[in-house]
Amino acid sequence: MKILLNNPDPITINSVCALGNFDGVHIAHQEIIKRVKDLAGDSRKTGIITFHPPPVSILHKDAIFFLTTKKEKERILRKTGIDFIYYFKFDEEFSKKSPEEFIELIRKFINPSTIIIGENFHFGKERMGTAKSFKELARGKFTVEILPKIKDAEGPISSTRIRELLILGNIPKANTLLGRNYSIIGKVVRGKGKGRTIGFPTINLKVDKEKLLPLDGVYEVNLDIERDTYKGAMFLSHNNIEVHILNFSDDLYGRNVEIRLIRRIREIKKFVDDESLRKAIAEDIKRINQET
Repeated sequence: MKILLNNPDPITINSVCALGNFDGVHIAHQEIIKRVKDLAGDSRKTGIITFHPPPVSILHKDAIFFLTTKKEKERILRKTGIDFIYYFKFDEEFSKKSPEEFIELIRKFINPSTIIIGENFHFGKERMGTAKSFKELARGKFTVEILPKIKDAEGPISSTRIRELLILGNIPKANTLLGRNYSIIGKVVRGKGKGRTIGFPTINLKVDKEKLLPLDGVYEVNLDIERDTYKGAMFLSHNNIEVHILNFSDDLYGRNVEIRLIRRIREIKKFVDDESLRKAIAEDIKRINQET
């Protein structure tokens, strides 16, 4: 899979592409990608047209948190078999481009045969462009297919909805909408060593500052280390992440690990002494072993 940033490449010519932010690459995004691949068949290349950094991080001054970092998104998209990702560099100047100018940039630098968008797609200065106007403006340059919103019994499936579920600690439902377990990737760094003193050593993770973390609490998680999968208990409090890995004792300092969330077990509590904390962690581990 090729990664392109404002850089024309022959691979994009006459391709079939999906256009959007694709944060999370959830099951609705996956349906769009499936349509891209079906349309392309064996004769045309497939791509994702998106933006870096994501527009919301430029247009809003408040802190923004994402389901997937750039690297995570690229790793997931690579597994789908997409041939390339084309990033438009998004800055304040780019945000002021009219819908007509944006369409012309796509024609000039990518020159696809077909672009697929969702019906709620907006683009151009102040998001004045709609899916309908995108299709009209593209006439004669490339064809456009507009897909309806993909829904379940509770409404449209979206990145915003998944973020809300994670913030509420509803991991199973978020995982269902993602089509996989929500994961947190971080580098193992040295902590205070408190867990080891009470018999439950933990790894401490440093993660991307823009990565969305779920509601504080204790979580059942899975980790892949080498070729084996281990169960773990993740303790998340005010962006501090510690994980006790069951039946594992090797040194992971300095390594990047992926934590896959299964469910939230309980809220974070304060304990009067180390023995109370030790008993609580032992109970957490008992629940993980019994209910998985």
